[in-house]
Formats: sequence, structure tokens, C-alpha cells
Amino acid sequence: MEIKPSDVTVKKLLEGNFYRIPRFQRPYSWDRENVEDFWNDAIVADDADYFIGSFVVYRNADPYGPLFVVDGQQRLTTITILLASVRDAMESEGHKALAKGVHQLIERQDLNSDQLFVLQTETSYPYLQEHIQKHGHAELEADLGEEEVALKEAYEYLSDQVTRTLRAVDANPSVTAKKKVDQKRQELIRIRDRVMRLQLIVIELTKEDEAYLI
Repeated sequence: MEIKPSDVTVKKLLEGNFYRIPRFQRPYSWDRENVEDFWNDAIVADDADYFIGSFVVYRNADPYGPLFVVDGQQRLTTITILLASVRDAMESEGHKALAKGVHQLIERQDLNSDQLFVLQTETSYPYLQEHIQKHGHAELEADLGEEEVALKEAYEYLSDQVTRTLRAVDANPSVTAKKKVDQKRQELIRIRDRVMRLQLIVIELTKEDEAYLI
């Protein structure tokens, strides 16, 4: 068995590969408490380089294809949802260039110049893709099963936390309106950068059965 562990940041994780959650993996199931703990540990706490654990992945015969996620899908999905929340807040605040930059961590071109989501999943299609990952208005309707409800609630909670951060700046009477615009921009960048610096260990296997054994 060839094990390739590597210590990386979320930024390196998302910029370096595409990821696919196999259909037979369990669906997204984090509840409000899980997502709240993630926000508090990753964004609110003082630890700027918070460790979020290990990810186990494997690659099939295609050396340029996506990595299949065996362990870490809940965290990776939540990170994607948080980045979408930050992107949407940047867009709403008029920072279109910043929003576009964050979106590159959610969707970008592959070697064939095909536009792909960095995190690809089938079980929640089209809700995750159309209503969270997509930069712009959804074009496809989606029925809300248990997984879609969990995704929706995670997005709404994280978006609310980002909005609360911005409203705290608005509520500060000692800051002029002009300075509040810049302060809110800096707060959004701070949240983005906290996510980018999160630390994890990726264990990459070359065979599917070895990945599940790990």
C-alpha cells in the first residue's frame, strides 16, 4: 500500500485539484450544531491556523481526473458552503472582483478548459450546484429532501453569521460611513483568509479499496 500524506492548507487543497464525492457515500448530514461549531472553531476562535483533521482520497486511472473523497466530505462541503456565503456577501456589498476571486475556489476551468465545480457531487444534484455553488441565479429547480434541507440550513446559518459580522460594523457609531465600507470589505477578506489558512492532512491512495481500508 502506497500512502502519500501531505500537510496542506485549504487554499492549496482547493487550488490543486478537483474533488468528487462517490454516489454511494453518505449524504451531507451536518446539523446546526456541527456547522456552528465549525464557524466558531475556524473563524471566531483566535487560532489562525486551525487544524481541521485528515482527508482520505484516492485517484482512479485518470492522472488528471478528480480525487474521490472517502473521508472529509462533510468538512469539504461545509467549507464550500462558507466560501459561497462569503462570495455572495462580497457581491452584495459591491466587491465584484473579490467575489470573482473567491468563486475560483468553487468553480474553475480544468485542463480541457471545461468549467467545473471544484467539489462535485451527485446525490444532492442540482441543489448544491444551482442554489449554493453557482455564481448567479439558479436555473434549475430542486426538490428538498433531507440532504438538501441540511445544505440549505448550513448555507443560511453561515450567510447569517457573515451578515452579522458586517452589521456589527454598520452599528458602530464611531466609524464614518465611508470607513464602514472599507471595514466591511476587510472583514470579508479576513473571513476568506481564515478559511484559506485552515490546516489539514490529505492522505492520497492509488486504489479505492485501500482508501476505504484507511
